[in-house]
Amino acid sequence: MIAQNKTTKTNGKTPSETDKIPIGRNVFICPMPVTIVGTRLKNRPNFLTVGWVTRANINPPMIAIGINKSNASADGILMHKTFSVNFPGADLIEETDYCGLVSGKNKDKSQLFDIFYLNSAENDH
Repeated sequence: MIAQNKTTKTNGKTPSETDKIPIGRNVFICPMPVTIVGTRLKNRPNFLTVGWVTRANINPPMIAIGINKSNASADGILMHKTFSVNFPGADLIEETDYCGLVSGKNKDKSQLFDIFYLNSAENDH
């Protein structure tokens, strides 16, 4: 993977606009929105801040998220076979930060947000 960069020096010289600079294989698509993933844990809603979410397929529509398997929310997703993907606004910055810092293993995060559920049949229009 290569990207253009006007200011990085390569071999002691500043590259031109058309020079390409290798950036390695650990490349992410940006911007990647901060996401709150919701699931059920210990028979209550639980939330986790996730920094890795991407479209996995167009038809059928699929989203992929990256969660460490040691995370409490991963257990909830595996147990209930469902999760929600939520894109918080700037007004939820404190709650979003809290969800990323505090584990659902130790704290009940179910009261942080107004929660509603849709029947999947209602959402298939």
